[in-house]
Amino acid sequence: MTKHFSTSSFFVFSKDLNYGETLFGGKLLAEIDCEAAKVARSLIYDTGADNAVTASFDRVDFKAPAKKGDLVVMEADIYELGRTSIKIEINVWIRRGTDKKDWIEICKAHTTFVALKDGKTYPHRKNMENIT
Repeated sequence: MTKHFSTSSFFVFSKDLNYGETLFGGKLLAEIDCEAAKVARSLIYDTGADNAVTASFDRVDFKAPAKKGDLVVMEADIYELGRTSIKIEINVWIRRGTDKKDWIEICKAHTTFVALKDGKTYPHRKNMENIT
């Protein structure tokens, strides 16, 4: 079971488009990485770890394109914790109106972050039951 930890959004501007006039995948990956980093960083507060870094993008599924002017919404959830690892799922939509049932899912990604102290992996001592 996931717990919802972060939501953010951004508009697609002309500078974000690829040659096909849709949102450049690299721009979306950067936004996803930043969203996941917020969640990972929040988890390591008060653990003794001094950083959390991207270890991997485990899966990214691009489902639909976004276009100039679209409002892109991302939600990030922790779905699994290891000794030093933090697995985060990010769901991405184009917002269409106020009712979420009208939104268009454009991407889903799974990332793994690792807690560090002084540049070395560090146990965060968190589990799914003791995070809020």
